[in-house]
Amino acid sequence: MSAGERWEQMRGGEGVSRALRVLRHRWLIVSGVILVCVAFAVFRHERATKSYTATANVVFQSGTPAESALQVAPASTSEPLREADTEVLIAHSPEVAEAVRLQLHAHASANELLEQVQVEAEPNANVLNLIASTGSPQESARLANAFAEQYIAFRTKSELVDISTVQSRLQKQLAELPAGSVERANLQQSLQRLVELRAVAGGGASIIGTATPPTTPAGSSLSTTALVGLLIGVALAFSLVFIVEALDRRIKTIEEFEHEYRLPTLAAIPQSGFRARRAVERGELLEPYRILRSALDFAAVTRQLDTLMVTSAIPGEGKTTVAVDLAHTVALTGRRVVLMELDLRRPTFAEQFGLDTKDGLTTVLTQRTPPTELLIEPFPALPNFSVLPAGLLPHNPSELLGSPRIAEMISGLLSDEGMVILDAPPLNPIADAQVLLNSPAVHASIVVARVNKTSREDVRRARAILDRHMVEPVGIVITGLRESDRYGYGHGYGPHPGDSPTLDVSIDALSRPAGSESRGLSR
Repeated sequence: MSAGERWEQMRGGEGVSRALRVLRHRWLIVSGVILVCVAFAVFRHERATKSYTATANVVFQSGTPAESALQVAPASTSEPLREADTEVLIAHSPEVAEAVRLQLHAHASANELLEQVQVEAEPNANVLNLIASTGSPQESARLANAFAEQYIAFRTKSELVDISTVQSRLQKQLAELPAGSVERANLQQSLQRLVELRAVAGGGASIIGTATPPTTPAGSSLSTTALVGLLIGVALAFSLVFIVEALDRRIKTIEEFEHEYRLPTLAAIPQSGFRARRAVERGELLEPYRILRSALDFAAVTRQLDTLMVTSAIPGEGKTTVAVDLAHTVALTGRRVVLMELDLRRPTFAEQFGLDTKDGLTTVLTQRTPPTELLIEPFPALPNFSVLPAGLLPHNPSELLGSPRIAEMISGLLSDEGMVILDAPPLNPIADAQVLLNSPAVHASIVVARVNKTSREDVRRARAILDRHMVEPVGIVITGLRESDRYGYGHGYGPHPGDSPTLDVSIDALSRPAGSESRGLSR
């Protein structure tokens, strides 16, 4: 297999995988549309007026009795289809329908009876099928048989009229011929045959199949109707899903985020990690952040990450939760961590940590208060983890974040073995985060991206902003994933009730290494 063929095969496999992901993501729409179509088809089938069909079969002969008596070839033998169409029109004529109405003493008009009857000619035989459809099996059979009988009666009447016409013509010709002539003898023989045919007029058509009351209504069965509804539902659902998917600009996979941001994924955070609004309630959901911490440890080998800015393209992607739980996870290694709230428009640290204070970052900037005096330790068991909330909201957050005082504050809070994590505003709607990207105190940044929320346009604008500033992003953190979309063991991997006792080792003991220290975040 050539390289081109392998590439086409890979692309085909990706297309199938993407289609399956789309169907899995939109399974509610698919199921709903299919159920509605099947239910509607069954409902229409049950509510529809039942129609019962009965068929009577009549055979007819070509030509007329007069032509037979005169021993001439029928004029229509060369056009059998035309003759069959003529017989169909006769059987379905208003004259026949009126005779049927009188025979059955029906209240319906002749035109209404014609609407209930259909006449078809067999393609390879002189046979008419008279098909009656009504809401009653018995009525359908009676109507089909009545049309067959009245068609024969109409044909018999027509034959008698035809015989009488020919007889009159022959008698005129006979009166003009001399007695004893050969022509006169031939005409007398023809007249004799016409008299004989008058006695058996109507024999050119007869019923060969009497209609009987049907036992089941016409049309498809309930199972067939449900199957048709299912097929229509599947077609509509697939069409609707892929139309919606084509119009939906939101990014839904990790691979799409990596392609648009041109950055690697550092960690994937499941949606379950956002159910608890307070940080203290998420202590058992930190496993993805340990993965993130390990990825940052690896990146710290080649670049400095002591001050790390956490941002996102738009609000609502989970950047604050990621910043809080990442700081919590790094602090669990024994390293000194300061978490600063730099989102001066929508601060949430008060809700995250249950704080009730108006002092914070803006107090340091406006009142020259040392930042160390306003640090809060939200977890008593982690004295090495401190938080500096935003404080009172200013009217000019962009100018405050761009001031040299911010860089001095960040550098002052950074200890020798410590780390400062900055919860920054989103990149796209405002300029607050963009001024921080040019700060010399900020060493690196990570971008939080949420599946099924961030659009491709949002990501491309955010990527353009990152390209224009000095701080280089390390990677992206994907949030909002379902448990089945994550790699690894997922939530709940750990001790459970009934397990064997676990070893309790203090953080202080783990933070005193026996040998040389690592350069990563966990040092």
